Amino acid sequence: MTESDMNPRSLRLAELIRLHFDDTQAAFLDVIGGNQGELSLLVKGKKSFGEKKARKIEEKAGLVPMSLDAPAGAPFYASEKVNPKSGATQIETRLNEWSAAAAYNGPGGTSGALESTVGEPLRLRQSRDIPVVGEAQGGPDGYISINDYPAGHGEGWITLYSADPGAYGLRVRGDSMRPRIKSGEHIVVEPGMEAQPGDDVVVKFLDGSAVVKELLWVRDDEVCLGSINNGIPPITRTIDTILSIHRVAAIIPRGSPLYRSAT
Repeated sequence: MTESDMNPRSLRLAELIRLHFDDTQAAFLDVIGGNQGELSLLVKGKKSFGEKKARKIEEKAGLVPMSLDAPAGAPFYASEKVNPKSGATQIETRLNEWSAAAAYNGPGGTSGALESTVGEPLRLRQSRDIPVVGEAQGGPDGYISINDYPAGHGEGWITLYSADPGAYGLRVRGDSMRPRIKSGEHIVVEPGMEAQPGDDVVVKFLDGSAVVKELLWVRDDEVCLGSINNGIPPITRTIDTILSIHRVAAIIPRGSPLYRSAT
């Protein structure tokens, strides 16, 4: 299979691993988790690489949304520099320019072709600073303790889009959530967005305990939560024992440019 025959997302995934992970798939899997065989097939263009899979990889790797659909050479990570005229980040400005050019030029790349099969120009949603408000310390049996920082003493910010004005970040400590979430990484939590089965969630119980789990199902007055590290069996709790269920929107790997320290 030649490059021209491959899914463009496969080419972009290979580009990402080459540029940011020393061309090593194992290093990339350390960040997003998953199966080596599946990743290899995706990179080689031998496995279906649909929209849902692309968005999931972008989320787990802390990439700019839609970056696996952007042209070759487009940035994968958000820049902190802001365009003073539009208020858009540098990466948003560049991707919008590429997308508009593609829509104008058409698939053949010849300027002047107003008809295009590309569709509407790509418009990235404006990112913002999401505060990191505390730490999630992993403990036994999948439970965590959440230690909030004192008001006015946050650790830093995560630059990311969120439609939830109450979104917040937590730094993860401990290895009880590996390999999905590793110690030193951050999670972005959206308390105002309804969690769906299959989502990772932060669940706080009325007895003061808390967990980071996968929401498996909600039936009648019960909620079933699955372990994110496959080391602990699922638990089922009645809804009247639960204080809150907050959706985990993103996992931010260590060293990601999306994170900015307050110091």
